[in-house]
Amino acid sequence: MHDLLDECGKDLKNFGYITEELERFKATCSKLFIDTEEKAKKLGFEKGHYFILNAPLLLGLKEEHYKFLKAEIKNRVKFLLKENKIKVKENILFVGIGNPQITADSFGDAVIQKLNISPFEHDNHVYKISPNTFSNTGINAYEIIRLLVEGFNISAVVLFDALATTNLLRLGTSIQFNDAGLTPGSALNKFGMPINSETLGVPCLSVGVPLMISAGDISKNASKELILAEKDVAEKVDYLSQLIADVFNEILE
Repeated sequence: MHDLLDECGKDLKNFGYITEELERFKATCSKLFIDTEEKAKKLGFEKGHYFILNAPLLLGLKEEHYKFLKAEIKNRVKFLLKENKIKVKENILFVGIGNPQITADSFGDAVIQKLNISPFEHDNHVYKISPNTFSNTGINAYEIIRLLVEGFNISAVVLFDALATTNLLRLGTSIQFNDAGLTPGSALNKFGMPINSETLGVPCLSVGVPLMISAGDISKNASKELILAEKDVAEKVDYLSQLIADVFNEILE
């Protein structure tokens, strides 16, 4: 199982995969709409609209990238909201997936910490939570989210998670977002419960950034079980989580 759609090993062009060159910084945005069960089965991904924004110069030009990337991401997130008939004034639950105690897996929690909410306002409609991991709590994240969706009359769920990649050059430079939800730890284990519109009964958007890579993807002599991250991963988590949080903070205004 792969986290990033374009690392699934299939020729995605046969399924309608398109890559658009953006105006600046050698950035590109690829998209694929998996609109049939047949496509989903062949690709091993859930049905939905997928976007992958690649910014290869991001790490050296962070400040210059900020407004440019924020605008590109916001336009596509708005598309997903519209496609799923999600109104920003409805009850929306934001969820940070992952282990906040491990830097390379803390992206989801970092976004949640930077999202603005107004819990003391009478008309508050934004909720956020970081359920941590099954290994730390003994509770599957899906079960926590399901209870909150039911208990707070949630209309949509937005998930944030750190992903695994098979390409060193994509660590912290790619952003994948879709309305297909996600399966926590899908690239590392096979027991995660899918969190999507089918399992929860409400639309589910997800935003993921690759921050981890298996040693086995770097060297054939290394173990696939050894997961690596770059030494500046904390800096990348801070920058990318702020970028994504700002996108949603502006949309929710």
